[in-house]
Amino acid sequence: MKIKFTPLIFLWLLATSGLLKSQMAVLASGGNATGVGSSSYSIGQIAYLHKGSNAEVMEGVQTAFEVTALSTNESGSNKENGILLYPNPFKDFLYLDFTSNDYRDSSYQLFDAQGKLIKKDKISQSKSELNFSDLPSAMYIIKIRQEGRDIKIFKIIKK
Repeated sequence: MKIKFTPLIFLWLLATSGLLKSQMAVLASGGNATGVGSSSYSIGQIAYLHKGSNAEVMEGVQTAFEVTALSTNESGSNKENGILLYPNPFKDFLYLDFTSNDYRDSSYQLFDAQGKLIKKDKISQSKSELNFSDLPSAMYIIKIRQEGRDIKIFKIIKK
């Protein structure tokens, strides 16, 4: 008795032995294109499977985001050292005092630890009380600006 090896049996043997593998993808979109001929397409990226104590599937999708560099290094000359911000850490209110600087045309920007702008406002007095009672306890960065430029940056902690 002769056994004929047909291509179908050969493919079945490859698939069951584990030699034939396909790709897995996380698709964002796809469809069919027709014209003289036809074609199917998909838009997405390969999904990665990480095995271990906590098996998780990580999708290879990339997301665009804006990066803002914040630092607490003081900038400018010694004339900007006349700005006080107290107490630090604070509970609900933070006090900003322009001891030797002119406060006119000044404003502040408050950022969270990830660099997201939380709050901004103009400074209307040389000694101002800033109410941050609505914010959760965390570390923040406050940037003091005057005439469109940064004059002082503080790292502050809300209890």
